[in-house]
Amino acid sequence: MFKTLKSKNELVYLTRKLIPPLLPNFHKGQCGRVAVIGGCEDYTGAPFFAAHAAALLGCDLSHVICEYSAAPVIKSYSPDLMVHPYMRDSSKMKEHFRLQSKTPTPELIDSYIRSEILPKITSLLDRIHVVVIGPGFGRDKVMLETLKIVIEEIKKRNLPVILDADSIYLISQEPDIIRGYSRAIITPNPVEFKRIADALGIKESDPNLEAKAVSKALQVTILRKGAVDLIVDGEQLIIAEEEGGLRRVGGQGDSLTGMIATFLAWGTYTYRNKLWAESKEEPVLGDQEVKMLACYGGSILTKYASKLAFEQHYRAMQTSDLHKFIGQAFLEKFGKKEDEDSSYTL
Repeated sequence: MFKTLKSKNELVYLTRKLIPPLLPNFHKGQCGRVAVIGGCEDYTGAPFFAAHAAALLGCDLSHVICEYSAAPVIKSYSPDLMVHPYMRDSSKMKEHFRLQSKTPTPELIDSYIRSEILPKITSLLDRIHVVVIGPGFGRDKVMLETLKIVIEEIKKRNLPVILDADSIYLISQEPDIIRGYSRAIITPNPVEFKRIADALGIKESDPNLEAKAVSKALQVTILRKGAVDLIVDGEQLIIAEEEGGLRRVGGQGDSLTGMIATFLAWGTYTYRNKLWAESKEEPVLGDQEVKMLACYGGSILTKYASKLAFEQHYRAMQTSDLHKFIGQAFLEKFGKKEDEDSSYTL
């Protein structure tokens, strides 16, 4: 647990501890395996941006699990991602049961999800380090029922999970779905956060106190997005201050979740398993610190990359332009290790 709130330099120093070096003895997968669960017929960009940002930051393997009709589109964006068309929406489900001359009752739909869809998803969950849920998921009833079942499986495996976008909508409707799962991070924007706070009956005039109250009620880590990002886990608070670009584009939040996922995979797998010499040093960062520092790293890189993209493209800036600067943003913020101060403590 952090003893005190840290300065920006200290937070960068601590976050850098999670980042594995590039070593010749590493093999594919040791520096992060991430799965993004999202994407439907109407929304294909969001899961791509999340998975692509994770890959650009440096996770070894980046997967997308999406609805059947979204897969060809997402695959066309990049050959660097592995895209799995495992999920089905209401229209596909109705067509399946129509061909069998059956009425798609809730019981039949649940049985189909568990017998036909879930085994494919869980076979991948067994091989990855971090799950991102929500980007481009949509609010189709069958898709949301699938999401509830998948969250059950994530909990059984004790996997770190980042919930964004439509999965946050689901939490605002049914908070108990994620309540008490300490390995979860949620990344609401101000509107999404208010929905969750209202659902929990929490209202505080001070944003910091309100974020802490919601985190305590759900027992999860929260990154409350805004001009200044608030990262909260119970009583622990990090204020992530980084200047971003002035252009607001759809997909920036998805890119944020992807970068958090990579930092989280590095921290919970590569770093915690001491796969390189530096990671064996004491004191070892705990689970809470790893989650909060992963959020911090993702936050400042997203904003700094957006600033670099905005400076070049101004009003024409798009999320794809932000992605072109992820590598540069990483090198400028974390890529050099000079001026480290060994007196920084937890």
